[in-house]
Amino acid sequence: MKNNFLLLIFFVAAVMFSGCTNNSSKPADMPKLVSCVVTVLSEGQPLADVDVAFHSSDPTFKWESNATTDRNGKAVMVTHSQFFGAVEGEYSVTVTKLERETFDQERPPKQIKVFTLTDVQYTDPQKTPLKIKVSGKTAQTFDVGKTGKNVLRLESPM
Repeated sequence: MKNNFLLLIFFVAAVMFSGCTNNSSKPADMPKLVSCVVTVLSEGQPLADVDVAFHSSDPTFKWESNATTDRNGKAVMVTHSQFFGAVEGEYSVTVTKLERETFDQERPPKQIKVFTLTDVQYTDPQKTPLKIKVSGKTAQTFDVGKTGKNVLRLESPM
């Protein structure tokens, strides 16, 4: 009985630890990644919980990076959601902080407004004025100015 209990504990521990490891290795064709930290401010103050993404102008480029800012407005860029760093190059930077309109569950509207708390221009890779050149270890700060609710799109309630 004691051996069965120890075997059960070993099995549970093995399952738990196997779930914590990253079994993915970098793709063979992935270029070298370099450390890249972006800080997002709003009128000089850190902006937390903002999604930051890098977009290449090359439509065949497949190594775009993204991250979410912490309470200090810092985002440590990650490629393919699991590899720390970004590929060296020049990118348009989008900065998005979304909020959905609240509504009464018993009488949902036909459409729900989705707001961005940053200016809408920062959500579009073609229109954003934010640019970054990643070269070696890179750190850059962007101030997106005043925040406020700007309608980004309308969605159907689920």
